[in-house]
Amino acid sequence: MPVDLIQDDMEFTPECEAALVEIFSRYDKDNDGALNDEEIQAFAKYTNEAELEEIRDNLDCREEDGALLKGGFLQLYSLQTNAGDEEETWKDLKKHGYDDSLQLVKEADDDEDEKESTKQ
Repeated sequence: MPVDLIQDDMEFTPECEAALVEIFSRYDKDNDGALNDEEIQAFAKYTNEAELEEIRDNLDCREEDGALLKGGFLQLYSLQTNAGDEEETWKDLKKHGYDDSLQLVKEADDDEDEKESTKQ
């Protein structure tokens, strides 16, 4: 049985927040604490094809360039999980290599991106 993602106060468990921050860091290639358009697109492509404008309109983004901040990334998953779609959050965590105990057991499969680029 998977561990809890949220606590009684509707905040992430420390383990869940740590996992999500680690995933955010994978996409923050320039290490500026925000996901720019290219980084958001890489995340969206790998997870669920979220629309860039939808992300910008509803989440915490940097004002000057619309880059998704780490807080906005956590907000995305908080809204999803607290709205009753914990299954979707688990799907993303597992896709990024986390097990039911929120332990990183394998790196995300980069081979899929390589396969896609060679098909084109």
